[in-house]
Amino acid sequence: MDWTPLLATLLGASIATGSALLVEVRKDRREAVAEWRRSKRELYGAYLGVLSQVRSELQLIMLDRGMSEAERKIAARQSFARCYEIRYQLEVFAPRAVVEPALNYFRSVRRAREATIRGVPNGDEGYEVAFHDVMEALTTVRTAMRLDMGTDRLPTD
Repeated sequence: MDWTPLLATLLGASIATGSALLVEVRKDRREAVAEWRRSKRELYGAYLGVLSQVRSELQLIMLDRGMSEAERKIAARQSFARCYEIRYQLEVFAPRAVVEPALNYFRSVRRAREATIRGVPNGDEGYEVAFHDVMEALTTVRTAMRLDMGTDRLPTD
């Protein structure tokens, strides 16, 4: 009996099965990376969106001179309360290179909240420092997020 055809068939079947398995593994890996990138994009966008919205609300509260100190304190704290949930999500899912600047941004918005509670008037040095720090921290965290996502490496039109 000649074993050559049988061995050739088994070898061909092994190669076909192995290559199909390899293709499937690569496809799964590519899909997992795409899903992870999509999740990060949503998380980063939500984080920046919530904190930017809170920053704007704090500025409006600060400009409203008709508010009492107690009303201003409640409004500023209520506005800022939304930041905690998204902060904790980011701390769990983002790499340390993003978490550190993100926490600095969070803390700068919190300092702006405290300036708002104190009733620092627009144009005052404390106001300018508080909101200037927020914008610097925003720029830093945005840069870290772009580096993590690799968006600067994407082709442009």
